[in-house]
Amino acid sequence: MRITKMMLADAAVALAPAAEFASTTVYNSAPADGWFFGSGNNYSPSNTAVLTTDSNEQLYLRWHKTFQVAPASVGKVYSFALGTTPLSFDWGIDGEFSSASLTILNLGTNASVSYNVLDPLGFGFPANDNATGLGSTQNSARLTFGFLGGVGFNPAVDDTYRVTLNVNGLRSGAESLSVDAKFGAGAAAVPEPATWAMMVGGFGLIGAAMRRRRVAVRFA
Repeated sequence: MRITKMMLADAAVALAPAAEFASTTVYNSAPADGWFFGSGNNYSPSNTAVLTTDSNEQLYLRWHKTFQVAPASVGKVYSFALGTTPLSFDWGIDGEFSSASLTILNLGTNASVSYNVLDPLGFGFPANDNATGLGSTQNSARLTFGFLGGVGFNPAVDDTYRVTLNVNGLRSGAESLSVDAKFGAGAAAVPEPATWAMMVGGFGLIGAAMRRRRVAVRFA
């Protein structure tokens, strides 16, 4: 049997691993279609974790105190002072998908709750108030909601809660995105850029004032 170069090339292609889709996650960003569900959710800046696939699909998540602007995160971690409640997470999927679930994990106790994003109460139909538009599906939930009670949310205790959005049936395949909400006695929101600028300017003024002072040195 004569083996040609073309046959060898075809064999190499057949043995090569299938190409994998890539995704990129950017924190403190905004979804391409924005936040549009509900009343008062389209905060600016949105400070959202946005995962974008090379098929231009997006998953997005953020934590924030209910009805307030989401703080800037440090990577995937949003920080909150003890006693901050109610706490909400917002999620969104930009693109067609076959199924999706959310899991909320209490990292301190390892207690977790999972549910179908289109049917959180298990009634066999979309029982929540999902908003769909511009090719996106969006919604939110509060850790004080009854169907999330199994996670053991207690805002008065130092703890961290992780929410993970798992989506199947995207053009890129299955994708997953997670963000954390950390509670602590010293936890506070990360200052916005304008606040940092004011702080730096204040340090500069203090330094200039110190340089202008004359210090007299007397020898006995």
